[in-house]
Amino acid sequence: MISKNSRIFKDAVNSNNLFTIIKVTLFLALPMLFSACKGDGLGFTMTYQQDFEIQAGLGVFDTHVFLIEDVPTNMAAFLSTNDANESDITAIIPREAELSINFANIDFAFVREVVVEIYSDDNVRGTEIFYREDVPLNTGIRIALIPSLPDIQEFLMADDFNIRVELKLREFSPSFIETRFDFQFFAKLE
Repeated sequence: MISKNSRIFKDAVNSNNLFTIIKVTLFLALPMLFSACKGDGLGFTMTYQQDFEIQAGLGVFDTHVFLIEDVPTNMAAFLSTNDANESDITAIIPREAELSINFANIDFAFVREVVVEIYSDDNVRGTEIFYREDVPLNTGIRIALIPSLPDIQEFLMADDFNIRVELKLREFSPSFIETRFDFQFFAKLE
């Protein structure tokens, strides 16, 4: 009877070792699995910068629209720099964007919500590309925007495109504010 008990004990130890080996293997494999998901893949970044002015005294009950028109796509330059052709591009997606205040001693505490759309002369309805709901009161002089998910290749294969920045305010805009809009798209390649 003692030998049976000792054998049961050995079997239990062996099964615990096997279970421990499986746990350690899974623990080591998970980071490798998740690290394979990082990155945008093959492609290139398209960077733009545009300025516009927020007028003083804008109210809280309206959506205030700022149009940035005829922004050159610079597609030929991006393609030649990255040794690619238009036919190599499978999608162009929004990547990151930021609004910042230039030359003023104010912050964006008066802004409640931001929506940015891209549109063309043929498609004036446009498509949302960036947004930020519930801008924090302590946001400072920069608002980091969240990219939306649409493929906007149709807008960026032309010579130029248009941007519509929509602001909803929580307070009246305190003064004239020179605002910079920095944004990036990512062109995915085959």
